[in-house]
Amino acid sequence: MILDSVAIVGAGAAGMTAAIFAARRDLKVTLIERNVWPGRKLMITGKGRCNLTNACEIDEFMGNVPQNERFLFGALSRFSPSDTMAFFEELGVPLKVERGKRVFPVSDKAMDVVDALHLAVKALGCHIEHGRALQLKVKDGTVTGVV
Repeated sequence: MILDSVAIVGAGAAGMTAAIFAARRDLKVTLIERNVWPGRKLMITGKGRCNLTNACEIDEFMGNVPQNERFLFGALSRFSPSDTMAFFEELGVPLKVERGKRVFPVSDKAMDVVDALHLAVKALGCHIEHGRALQLKVKDGTVTGVV
């Protein structure tokens, strides 16, 4: 089976990031989002400033996770804090590092992060369908669609 399209349920930070990476691999992407504006919850992160990551190596990052750090290890080993910083700067969001190695947009505006993700999704031709995903279509243990 050759995959040429993907549906992503939720157009938050993770959903839009997944859409960007999928679209860069020439997949047709549909994001399904129940909110009017994608990334809405991102606007309140970091008191409206959007703390994106911490500027440290994976070992240091993992050493500061209070519980079940192994849960994050796989994800961080594939997309590190420095990868996160490079990704957002590539999207046109200049970053700064503050006390505690916390990384924020230079503008101190979470909306700049939301806008950058949304613009990239649109520029890559991803379609955003506003509504709720009600059910997954599954055939032989494989997801084949979304209702």
